[in-house]
Amino acid sequence: MNEYVMTINQKEYRAEVREINAEYALIQVNGREFRVDLQQLGLGKLMPVAAVAETKAAAPAAQPAIAVAPAPVVVSGEASSIVKAPLPGLIIDVKIGEGEKVKAGQIIVVMEAMKMENQIQATTDGTVKKIFIKKGDNVAEGHAMVEIARSDMASL
Repeated sequence: MNEYVMTINQKEYRAEVREINAEYALIQVNGREFRVDLQQLGLGKLMPVAAVAETKAAAPAAQPAIAVAPAPVVVSGEASSIVKAPLPGLIIDVKIGEGEKVKAGQIIVVMEAMKMENQIQATTDGTVKKIFIKKGDNVAEGHAMVEIARSDMASL
């Protein structure tokens, strides 16, 4: 899949990501294969990655057709929030329009990332102020997608 050269404590390692999904990654480091359990990152806080466990050729787990995307990155201003791409991918659908009212949790964008469909949700109640993407766009992690002007009663 992807090959990387990493330096940890002044020692160089060659790593290849052999398989990755929402639950784990199979990574080969200097010829040894490891299974790394993954946990979703929440807004503004990091969760520890589970201990790395050496594994033999494990049978791949079935992947769901639709996955919950990692929480989108949100930049909060005084009166609006910008929803950014949680990971690189292809925009499949934009389900809202500028000027439209949205509720927190409402699906606003559908994107394909890592061969899975991810539904991106509004992070706050408000009105769509600006849409920075369109169907067919490729976006990088952190790319601004939608700006939502928060309603006066929306909580931070």
